[in-house]
Amino acid sequence: MNKEWIEEAIDILYEDEEIVENVSGNFLTFVEERLPEFAKRLPENLRESDFFEIINILRDKIIEGKINRVKNILEGKMGVVTVTFEYGSKGLEFAKELAKLTGYDVLYKEILIQTAKRLGLPTDKFEDFDDFNYLAAKLSLADFLQFSRKFLDFSILKGESEEEKEVTFEEFKEMLVKVIMNMAFSNNVILVGHAACAILAEYPNTAHIKIEAPMDYRAKMCAEKLGISIEEAIERIEQLDERELKFYKDIAGVDIRKIDLFHVKFNSAKLSPATAAKVAYELVKKVAND
Repeated sequence: MNKEWIEEAIDILYEDEEIVENVSGNFLTFVEERLPEFAKRLPENLRESDFFEIINILRDKIIEGKINRVKNILEGKMGVVTVTFEYGSKGLEFAKELAKLTGYDVLYKEILIQTAKRLGLPTDKFEDFDDFNYLAAKLSLADFLQFSRKFLDFSILKGESEEEKEVTFEEFKEMLVKVIMNMAFSNNVILVGHAACAILAEYPNTAHIKIEAPMDYRAKMCAEKLGISIEEAIERIEQLDERELKFYKDIAGVDIRKIDLFHVKFNSAKLSPATAAKVAYELVKKVAND
């Protein structure tokens, strides 16, 4: 980590009037002492703009009075979980069950909504999607960006005419990475999908979990949820699996089918979301304390 960045970050915090007026000198000394070690734990390829965005998040938490939260972050007492799941495998249900045990916030479609907001794009098309429709919408968006590489038009999701705003796929990718990194830094979060497992592969104190299931189980779940035949469900799942595979390769250059990215995988046909969450909770406690 660039030493000059750290020195500038310390200056930013020391010169902030709101911090100086409301925070003890001892705490600022603690921040100054811990910041270099904290910076060493951040990804080596972190850009300067991303580093200082993290410092601003830290600043906001200090001003909000979340001193213990800041201390935990700087001391490396962080807890982040990524959950990757196959369509129809109850992955989001698992994430919600794990959240009950950890007290962490689950962020799923919020990731894409925040990415769109930062790009100055409308987000209403994603607010009302349920678990099953959302994945297809996200992939439609990614496909459109990848193929056009010219502009993003949210009207493709519902066939409505809306004002177009130029956004390249590379800009979308860059912002998605930034949003996921910042959400992870906020600490005590469960980030679901969106290549978070790959983007945060080297992020400290992070447990990476994947939920899978056999095709017949997934097809049954999908058919019941969407009111379609098993045959139609299988066709839909195969198409989405292929597109999800491409999404991870395009965003992070990884093969989502490999176990390398994960600490553990669960078969939801064998374990309920609640049972799998209880097992995963022990892993999370171990990883978060390492």
